[in-house]
Amino acid sequence: MLKGSVKFPARVVLDTGPFLLFLAGNHDPEMIPGIKRIKYDGGPCNEVHYDILMQYLNHTKERIITPGILSEAWNLIDNDISNKKDKKELFDSNIRYLEQINEIYVTKNEIISDEYLGSNAWKFGFTDSSIILCARNNSACVLTQDYPLFNICRNLGIETTHLSSILSLADL
Repeated sequence: MLKGSVKFPARVVLDTGPFLLFLAGNHDPEMIPGIKRIKYDGGPCNEVHYDILMQYLNHTKERIITPGILSEAWNLIDNDISNKKDKKELFDSNIRYLEQINEIYVTKNEIISDEYLGSNAWKFGFTDSSIILCARNNSACVLTQDYPLFNICRNLGIETTHLSSILSLADL
């Protein structure tokens, strides 16, 4: 369905929003609308959006996250899912997927010593700064639903795709 409509990068760094959609959909697609951070066109995402994301990710050779993304995602899941049994099931059902994702650690010193980020990390935060460096250092595309991060990456010449541009294929 996506072939010809979307450019597929060899490597993709998943920001928190796409990563949450990935985790929730892997566990139970009916759970997706309950994750408040996952939105498309002002409304909650659903199973169709998950299917489109998976088609996109299945065309990439490597999926990458940073420890900051993993932490942010789990904190948001913790906020949206109050039942401990449901959280444990979500975690357990994603273990094999988590094992397949490459986690790349970008140190605070790398961020602080970077020519651009060293003086701008206070604006973007350490998680977004680590995403930027991770993508740049690994020739990867950033997949995000965060417009400020999307724009920063574009301005820095880092390949980036906004999640809405992929999810909009559900409207076709």
